[in-house]
Amino acid sequence: MRPEGGVTKFVHDTGSLLAGMPSLMPGENYTTPLNLKEVKDKDSKDALKRYEAKLKVMEPDKAYVIKVKKRCEELGERLSETDVAVVALALQLHATLLSDDYGVLNVAKSFGLEARSVRTKGIGGVIKWVNYCPFCRKEYPPWVKVCPDCGSVLRRRPSKLASREG
Repeated sequence: MRPEGGVTKFVHDTGSLLAGMPSLMPGENYTTPLNLKEVKDKDSKDALKRYEAKLKVMEPDKAYVIKVKKRCEELGERLSETDVAVVALALQLHATLLSDDYGVLNVAKSFGLEARSVRTKGIGGVIKWVNYCPFCRKEYPPWVKVCPDCGSVLRRRPSKLASREG
């Protein structure tokens, strides 16, 4: 996103980093320390070194992390700490988020952020997930994992398209 009179900012998840996107994106490029920790193999680390001068590493403020975790609960989305951090940083910086992770894109779009896929088609609307029992057919909130009536492990399905919220 380009703030009025400002520079375009991009936040990259690990997949975007490994695809070499920071070298292609004009403007300011950011990622989190957790994303860099996910890069394990030597070839990928060497690739990151080629554009590390163009990449700013930043930890999101805790308030944004809390906001993203709350939104994940509302949507029934399951994101790792790394994914939460990358969405939180994009939200904090009002940046465009680059990721191929549908969950990351879903949460980012629910905040009204511009979120782009790197190698995949991406997502259309924002999805709210619901847990349901495959046997009883009852629906439960995202934090319930086992059916209280029959003991079956709950499954997840899209409940509805959620509206974009700020």
